[in-house]
Amino acid sequence: MKPTPALIISLLAGSLLTHAQSALPAVIPHPAEMKLTGGEVSLTPERIFCDRQPAQLAQFGAEGYRLEVTTAAGARITAATEAGMAYGLSTLAQLMSNTQAPCLVITDQPRYAWRGYMLDVSRHFAPPAEIKALLDEMRRYKLNRFHWHLTDDEGWRIEIKKYPLLTTIGGIGDKTNPKAAAQFYTQAEIRDIVAYARASFITIVPEIDMPGHASGAARAYPAHAGGGSERLPDFTFNPGKPETLAFLQDILREVKELFPDCGVIHYGGDEVHFGWGKWDTLPAVQALKAQEHLADKQAVEKWFNRTMARFINTLGCDVGGWDEILDAGTDPAHTVIFWWRHDKPAQLEQALQGGFKVVLTPRHPCYFDFLQNPAHKVGRRWNGINELQRVYGFPETSTLPAALAARAAASPQVLGMQACLWSETCATRARREFLTYPRLLALAESAWTPAAQKDFAGFSERLKIHLPLLRQRGIACYDPFAQTPEVIDQPTNATYIDHPETKQKP
Repeated sequence: MKPTPALIISLLAGSLLTHAQSALPAVIPHPAEMKLTGGEVSLTPERIFCDRQPAQLAQFGAEGYRLEVTTAAGARITAATEAGMAYGLSTLAQLMSNTQAPCLVITDQPRYAWRGYMLDVSRHFAPPAEIKALLDEMRRYKLNRFHWHLTDDEGWRIEIKKYPLLTTIGGIGDKTNPKAAAQFYTQAEIRDIVAYARASFITIVPEIDMPGHASGAARAYPAHAGGGSERLPDFTFNPGKPETLAFLQDILREVKELFPDCGVIHYGGDEVHFGWGKWDTLPAVQALKAQEHLADKQAVEKWFNRTMARFINTLGCDVGGWDEILDAGTDPAHTVIFWWRHDKPAQLEQALQGGFKVVLTPRHPCYFDFLQNPAHKVGRRWNGINELQRVYGFPETSTLPAALAARAAASPQVLGMQACLWSETCATRARREFLTYPRLLALAESAWTPAAQKDFAGFSERLKIHLPLLRQRGIACYDPFAQTPEVIDQPTNATYIDHPETKQKP
């Protein structure tokens, strides 16, 4: 990364907005170490210098940086990597009011390597421009993993050249209107978004759900359906048909080509029991059970998960899955467990004991389709809601037993943490942004800032500076201080309260 003035302006774009200087610099996430040295300096791009020092990787880490602002020399960012320099520029942008910046020294690096956000675009589609706007905010607040939930029952949203009906038929409909015109991302759009994210040091992790949550694909290619239930027909793929395995492997090959640097391909693996009731009647499944000596449906599910995980590993990727895949027998060294069931701490304990890599994304407090204010009408609310302070306090304060929480917070197996937005109640961009912001800023600080530096009162004061900046950038954020009205894109009597064992509306 060449520290040219044009590049600096590009990286700072959208952040150099007028705001009132506060007593302390309003940086989110808060740096690991920050020392004010007194005074202010006027900065132009020519007085901002970036020094890449690869030999200092041990000091700065892969994403750390040092920022020094002085009246004599301007601003100098030193980092071992391009990502570190970009994060230093992001911090500098937040420090500036017009062209003024306080004199200080910051030494900073993230608490966690995985700082993520997941968006479900199956239930309701988010167009490419919205995805890019989201990536802009993720870059600004130093988030570096975008988990893209691309397929589910309501719609298949990723173009697969070998199987065009996946989008032309499987892409029809959404949660609001099952007959809505097909919506999906072309491969050209996906490549463009992947490149856009890469320029902001964000890795996109694609999710192709299997063997459950397959209704969208089954509409397009019913020969691969494995049945479901009355509520969820054709919920599964047929795990016993070699043709279905080949179909899914073909899809995953194209996915890897579209996301060459993803590192992880997420294949879901959750909630399969909602729709496996017909597996016992499928000849292909019975043949598989006899061939592989599988005793029951649970064993069939584990065999499928293990088989597909091994295939993903042959593509050069770790396999990612929700915590239901924990017992499948996948390789712990090449499996990332996304622990989402906050009320099942034993799953997290088992993942840590088993040597698996883990991303913390429990429903409480990391699911942003939960209510953020008890007065709001639409959203998940069972067993509590996910208010801003609850998000900020994680993982130090959580529903976990104290010993397990401490272990998870300190374990090198825990890659990091991630927010998730399931979009059943989010038909519009404004609604999605209302649920996402400012809670995403709280999660960003929790994932970056050392636990000893976290302070919700201080964060709240800094957030008051950032809320108008979000609005200036066109983000329809919720203001928890003014308690702005709830953004609802459906009738207010359509309150969404789900069963504790499902991400779906029953």
